[in-house]
Amino acid sequence: MISFTNALNLIQKNVSKSLKSEFISVTESFGRILASNLYSKCDYPRENLSSMDGAVIFKSDLQLKQIEVVGEIKAGDSFTTDFNRGQSKIIFTGGIIPGKNKVIIPKEQFLISKNKLIIKDRKIQNFIRIKGSDFKKKELCLSKNTKMNCRTIALAAAMRINKIEVIKKPNVIVIMTGDELISSDKKNPLVISTNQIMIKKIVNDFGGSLKNIYIVKDKIEELEKLIKKLRDFDILITSGGISRGKYDLVKKVLCNQKLKILFDRVSIKPGKPTTFGKFSKNRYFLGLPGNPVSCFTSLIFFFSKYINCFYGSDYLNISKTRLILNNDLKKN
Repeated sequence: MISFTNALNLIQKNVSKSLKSEFISVTESFGRILASNLYSKCDYPRENLSSMDGAVIFKSDLQLKQIEVVGEIKAGDSFTTDFNRGQSKIIFTGGIIPGKNKVIIPKEQFLISKNKLIIKDRKIQNFIRIKGSDFKKKELCLSKNTKMNCRTIALAAAMRINKIEVIKKPNVIVIMTGDELISSDKKNPLVISTNQIMIKKIVNDFGGSLKNIYIVKDKIEELEKLIKKLRDFDILITSGGISRGKYDLVKKVLCNQKLKILFDRVSIKPGKPTTFGKFSKNRYFLGLPGNPVSCFTSLIFFFSKYINCFYGSDYLNISKTRLILNNDLKKN
């Protein structure tokens, strides 16, 4: 039996970061890990833009008593023509600033009479967003190993990027064992397998790709037959059949399929029988107890550790709280 910390260290030591990647749509990338750096395909803002509703005039015209209004500029306009000194245009937030040497006067600081702009307050701030002030074309904006979230997805979209390269999710196969979970022709199963509901939820939420869930009886030949036909998985998770009872057959069958067990008893409660091992360089096994509470506890701590090692980052951060016992806990 090993300690909880040593069990986590063994997973850390034996699970390598995945080198498999795929290209997906930016809009579908929430929670995915970037496999390469992202460089912007454009300047942002795309041009000098107004950050206020107001009027755009030449800076040198600030002292004029009246300025002719010769048009307007909307945010959706892709182009706008320049104008002469002594003239102005009404502009809306996001509108393109025409030409050079211009300033924006907020709408609260002027009035318009007979198509003439009359400035009431000449204390002008900088209300122009300069082209490329957020980021420039070919600038590195998102680095490899970034976990995509709402903010980074919006940023990538603003960079005019449609497809991104991300690390492929680990393929997960789950096997539930137990005669009590299998229905006969005439009867319902003795026990409804609630573990598969919880495992499916956590695997998907923790960044795995659940390929299938199988339920098999406590029979060596049935389990062997299933194991031999399994293909294309990064980690096999089982629930039940890993303790030391007469019908706990999972480890025996898997060891015959070249599973190397790294640990199979952990000094934790619940979850002592939890088992972890590897079939080959990049294929792993996590054996969970059948008891629902034990299954949940072990999945949370050990699968999250596997996921972080698989992605090579702190993809998941499990917060821990130290609790104080109000009764003595006797050694089991």
